[in-house]
Amino acid sequence: MLFEQNNFADDKFTIDELLRRSWRFRNSGEFTKFFNFINRFHHYSRYNTMLVYIQNQAVTFFGGVSFWKKKFSRTIKEDARPYIILAPNGPVMLVYDVFETEGKESPDEFMEKGLGRKPNEVIGRIEPKTYQRAIEEAKKWGIKISFKPFDYFKGGHVTTIFAGYLEICLKENASDEENFSVIIHELAHLFLGHTGHKQIHYYGKEKPTELLHRKMARTTEELEAETVSYLICHKLGLMTQSAEYIAGYIKSDEDLLSFSYEIVIKTADKIEKLFVK
Repeated sequence: MLFEQNNFADDKFTIDELLRRSWRFRNSGEFTKFFNFINRFHHYSRYNTMLVYIQNQAVTFFGGVSFWKKKFSRTIKEDARPYIILAPNGPVMLVYDVFETEGKESPDEFMEKGLGRKPNEVIGRIEPKTYQRAIEEAKKWGIKISFKPFDYFKGGHVTTIFAGYLEICLKENASDEENFSVIIHELAHLFLGHTGHKQIHYYGKEKPTELLHRKMARTTEELEAETVSYLICHKLGLMTQSAEYIAGYIKSDEDLLSFSYEIVIKTADKIEKLFVK
């Protein structure tokens, strides 16, 4: 019992440090640089952005030929895929994603230079068997694992009860470490009671496992899920961008009011015991 109490205290200290780093990052020049770069691309209407999104949900940043040429000295690839939007003084115009452009820097280098980092990057290595165990355990809970070409910033997602099925979608071509952190994050949403599922069946067991069912703001949901992922990845020696990720959600102390240390730590322990042997 004393051992469990000490573990809880250690994890609570780790979470406190994570939140402190998130606040520091939010108030740093890095955070400002990150969002200032993103805001530079709000040069088309929301309606046009929606049109591009309908044509391809994986689009990162887009612009017309003159936009890329004049602002960033980038040209359009010969076989680039165009997207149609409404033109200011005409019927329609064509725009192109940054990954369909060429310049002194590759599209990835261009993005990383502007953002100051790689989104979703995880530093460190895990054993391939640990990654595979995490996938296999998710499948035993009846969760389908799929890989999709998400946009530059998105790492993955888990379906909610409204989908009628359970699926964790991971990003194609991401590293095992990056996808591992996403699996833990999405499993956390499920076991923390964020997805709306009240129970889940585990392979080989007759009775279903009851799940928590909690209603809270998305800010708190993301904060809790990412904290679970951080605790497990941190223990395995993986350095994630949890502080930066959380900084994008926390606006004030009020966002932390419904955050539960106890539930987060218990959920991290539960998920970790599924695959860490």
